[in-house]
Amino acid sequence: MFPCLTASASFTFHHLDLRVRLQSACVCYSIAKVSFKHLMEETEGHGGAATAPAVSSDAVAVSDEKRRQLLEKIRSRASSAPIKDEFIDFQRFNQLYGDQNNREGKPTATKEDSQEPPQKRQKKSGQNKKRPRPKRDPPHTRLCLNVSMGKVCVYGDKCKFSHEVADLMKKKLPDIGPKCYNFDTFGRCPFGLMCRYGASHIGPDFENVVDESRLVDPASLTHNQLTLELKRSLRKKSAPFPKSEVYLQTLPRKGRGKKKEAHDTLVANTLLSDCVKSKPCSEKGLDNSISKTTESFIRSNSEGGVPSADVTTAQPEVPQGSGKTSPEVGSSVSDEGILQDSSNVSVIQNGGSDSIVVSRTPSAVRSIPETSEAIPIIPAEGAETVKTPSPIKLIGEDQSVVSSGIVDPGANGLMDMSLSETVNGPREKKSLDVDGKLLLAPLTTVGNLPFRRICKRYGADITCGEMAMCTNLLMGQACEWALLRRHHTEDVFGVQLCGAFPDTMTKCAELLSSRLELDFIDINVGCPIDLVYHKGAGTGLMNRMPKFEQIVRGMSSVMDIPLSVKLRTGVLENKNMAHTVIPKLYDWGASVVTVHGRSREARYTRSADWGYLKACAQVAQPHPFIGNGDILSFEDANDHFQNSGSAGLMIARGALIKPWIFTEIKEQRHWDISSGERLDLLRDFSNYGLEHWGSDSQGVEKTRRFLLEWLSFLHRYIPVGLLERLPQRINERPPYYIGRNDLETMMASANCEDWVKISEMLLGPIPDDFIFLPKHKANSYK
Repeated sequence: MFPCLTASASFTFHHLDLRVRLQSACVCYSIAKVSFKHLMEETEGHGGAATAPAVSSDAVAVSDEKRRQLLEKIRSRASSAPIKDEFIDFQRFNQLYGDQNNREGKPTATKEDSQEPPQKRQKKSGQNKKRPRPKRDPPHTRLCLNVSMGKVCVYGDKCKFSHEVADLMKKKLPDIGPKCYNFDTFGRCPFGLMCRYGASHIGPDFENVVDESRLVDPASLTHNQLTLELKRSLRKKSAPFPKSEVYLQTLPRKGRGKKKEAHDTLVANTLLSDCVKSKPCSEKGLDNSISKTTESFIRSNSEGGVPSADVTTAQPEVPQGSGKTSPEVGSSVSDEGILQDSSNVSVIQNGGSDSIVVSRTPSAVRSIPETSEAIPIIPAEGAETVKTPSPIKLIGEDQSVVSSGIVDPGANGLMDMSLSETVNGPREKKSLDVDGKLLLAPLTTVGNLPFRRICKRYGADITCGEMAMCTNLLMGQACEWALLRRHHTEDVFGVQLCGAFPDTMTKCAELLSSRLELDFIDINVGCPIDLVYHKGAGTGLMNRMPKFEQIVRGMSSVMDIPLSVKLRTGVLENKNMAHTVIPKLYDWGASVVTVHGRSREARYTRSADWGYLKACAQVAQPHPFIGNGDILSFEDANDHFQNSGSAGLMIARGALIKPWIFTEIKEQRHWDISSGERLDLLRDFSNYGLEHWGSDSQGVEKTRRFLLEWLSFLHRYIPVGLLERLPQRINERPPYYIGRNDLETMMASANCEDWVKISEMLLGPIPDDFIFLPKHKANSYK
């Protein structure tokens, strides 16, 4: 463990480790406890003028000639941001290059002379997979939440949490501040006695004070909560998925015999009858347009398609004397009265009874003569009789048959899109208007609800939750369901699902679209992480087109809200394939497609290829297309709106670096936001986090960690007044520079020790055992 740093009154911001950099990994440790009041007094004392930092007595001044040489080295870097000369920290660069020259001047030891193996150069990209995880206190050391709020615990003595109020209040950590945000906002703090801001609402007898005059239920402001009933049904695997089961029965499975196929088709038809209501057939019989579609893909099976077991149900017996025939529902009837039936298994209603006769007969073309009498149907020898509800038909408002109750896979083993109404009934999907809109991308870890509230306040039109794994959602994991929560200010909101197989993705889509308040669901086909990719999800789906097609078709068939797909240009660099996939996605049922202008192999190391995104937008016409990648200014947005053909723009890292980018784009200006305004922004995020994750010790530390993860991106912002050229590019890295005041200098620090100091200004001192390492290695560059 690193030694602690002691603070004294003579220290300024510049002495607080801005001049001292540890050469080891960027692991935050116990640091000096600097009071918030002292920091703010020093910050306000500097005002807003550009000042030089205090220099230690042993520092060597940089000569003009050395200054010129250093400036040439800085400008020669291709990815160096154009900082004005007066703000560059030449003294620090002189020390950096001096250390490099000293290392280069030393003689290099040969392999024979070296006693130690050569150290492998550490990779500065990817994830910090071995970063320490936060520790949670055992339940018996935490106060029961019901007792903390002054309620009676329903579990009584069996409760795993402690009910000893007096003992735990003595061990409670000191309050962070005098005012509780939750109490001031809602009139009651949901965390009661364990709140770290409890001085404003904890009475002398350890009672939780409630202000009835401004009482508001915090749960009413957020939606998409995981109910206890749903959680239990998911964990017991008793949750119903009727539409998904019908669709999944149409998918081909290897190694299944004819008897198994016939049984599964019967099950699908039975499930289908539970989903839709059966009504008498209209006088005209089958609708011509649907009949032609059904006829076309029945013929495709009979002319060499994949053989499959079909289920064909007949209409009820027509009364005698009506002069009408009784064709089987689901078969196509031509103008000459010929019934086309290519099924290997026909299911026919026998007379007026409810029994179904399953006859394994070869495919045939049968003529239905016009007669006033019902055609007697004799069961075939060896036929199986199964009880089933009445025949399945979907009747439109005009009493015309919209679709038959047949579930028939096409030649590729997938349900034809024209027959998706068989599962959902005749309905029109809601539309998602993205024309001219700014979308906040789904961002893992940092795209949480408090951050989305910040972006929404600055002008984001459409927001999307973090990537959620469909398998975890179907298991009822509360932590995964928390990613789907929606704040009431998010007027257009969707969630992103990640998965590799059609059964889990289709069931999850049906579950979320029917139970949650969502405006769209997005499929993640852009995640480049190895753990996701090697399981066939994320960008791995681009290598598994049959499964990809089944997922998109299945999810579209069970949802009544739009389905969007977000993908990358391809898997390998210089082998783009998105332009070949986009037209298929719309044919499979997607409403909107978003393309990130990089391949999986490129990750984030190269600039987004907007020239290729323009070609993708052209093949997507007339459907809406969204471009994504490297948008950090209103000039970038204007260029992409005008030249790429994108209907909307999705912003990801640009929103993390400066969430006010949505305001800049809409107001067409560069916002030279001050360090004080950014600190207020961080304070609002902290308050939103205390509302979302809690104001007890556990909630405070969780808020702190998400704040630090955001600061690992936010520190990349370069103030407008410090740049020689506008705008800042997203892949540009600034040289070491000094801000216009000490707070601005600290916010520009790439050392996460300084990020922790900023969090202490907002959330109080860190615990003694607190350790933080950013999720991404590139976020802590030196």
